[in-house]
Amino acid sequence: MILKNSKNRDNNGFSIIEICIVCVIIMVLMVPVFTLMSQGNAGTAHNRNEILARAYASNIIAYYNLLPYNDVKELTKDELNRLTLDNTNIKINLNDLGKNFEYFKNLDFKASVKVNEFNNQYNKYKIVSVTVEWKETNKKTTSSINLSGMVTNK
Repeated sequence: MILKNSKNRDNNGFSIIEICIVCVIIMVLMVPVFTLMSQGNAGTAHNRNEILARAYASNIIAYYNLLPYNDVKELTKDELNRLTLDNTNIKINLNDLGKNFEYFKNLDFKASVKVNEFNNQYNKYKIVSVTVEWKETNKKTTSSINLSGMVTNK
């Protein structure tokens, strides 16, 4: 008969202390990973907002290109919110551009427009400069982009 002696027992498992040490090491190593992921998400959100702001500014410049030359003028903020071109040939309402335009409203973009007229002996043209500002949730400062386009007297 073989007697089992507690001193000769195989100890192939892990102790609770070893498991706790491994868990602490894994947690310490995961902190930088989560930090990188959160910074990446913030950068992605900023890039998305900037792309949408540029698209919004492009829409406003496209609107000005559809207007008759003499109607191209600076608009107030209220007029910018109600951009509508109602012509016999063209009917555009930038507020009715569908679901994609809803992103502009949800991000609370604020647009402002400057119009400068230039004349030379050959041409008359107006430069339309659009500035779009927005506030990001993770930043204290306001972000903005500027975009310009030219409207010619045809």
